[in-house]
Amino acid sequence: MKSLILLHGALGASSQFDELITLLESQFNVYRFDHSGHGKSAVSKDFKMSSFAQELKEFILENELEKPQIFGYSMGGYVSYYLASTEGELLGDIMSLGSKLKWDPLIAKLETGKINPKKIKEKVPQFAQYLDTLHLDWEATMNATAKLMVNLGDGEALTFEEFGKIKNKCYIGLGDEDEMVSCQETVDVDAALLNSHYYKLPNSRHPIHLLDMKQLSEFIIKFLA
Repeated sequence: MKSLILLHGALGASSQFDELITLLESQFNVYRFDHSGHGKSAVSKDFKMSSFAQELKEFILENELEKPQIFGYSMGGYVSYYLASTEGELLGDIMSLGSKLKWDPLIAKLETGKINPKKIKEKVPQFAQYLDTLHLDWEATMNATAKLMVNLGDGEALTFEEFGKIKNKCYIGLGDEDEMVSCQETVDVDAALLNSHYYKLPNSRHPIHLLDMKQLSEFIIKFLA
């Protein structure tokens, strides 16, 4: 069987894939891990996209995986494209879902405005409690994520030229009801990639806990198995 690495999103953790793994393990050797500052690991100074791509590289090498297939949800998809733009030979096919791919200062400002820990505790306490179950210190992770977004907006994001260097077969997807990622930015990057197939996940919003995991597993098996 092929190896498959599941990559979580920003403010997410590998534990969010528990149900998905049970649906995939008959078709793949499934792997997952938490990026630094996510799950039960502390936030480090290297909380940035290039560091997350390096962590993916190290995970592949440490586990001696030969061109593993990648499914990246949200930020996880961006991490895989980031690594593929310079060391794509380490990876097999890449499938992303709901990855925000266009960044500039204005977009970063809009997105960081949505992740203020104080406001979330006041206005969406259930979400704050959920994040507390995922992370060692969710407020520190959220503040670090805001800085990461600012850095992407200030020039650390991939350019269309860099997306165009990726030779891996890519499946770039978006939930048809995604309220965070635009269809336009997704199809623009789909056009920039050398070998890409665009797909829409029916009846799907952005938050991972709202996804139909059975439906998602069927798409992953169709594209990557």
